[in-house]
Amino acid sequence: MAEVMRHRSSHIDETVYDHDTHELQITFTDGRTYRYEDVPRGTYTELVTSASVGRAFNALIRDRFDGEET
Repeated sequence: MAEVMRHRSSHIDETVYDHDTHELQITFTDGRTYRYEDVPRGTYTELVTSASVGRAFNALIRDRFDGEET
């Protein structure tokens, strides 16, 4: 089951997280979309509930998971 969230962020427009496969897709405000595999549910939850999704992305996702542009 996938969860889609739109964000009010200067860098991130939308996140899609598949709870079954632990795949995270992030669409940035410039239109690029990246896919990240094996993202734990807790990391995703921390990302989308943070006060700044962009800052949380930089701290939790960017340098910890390999992203592939789709």
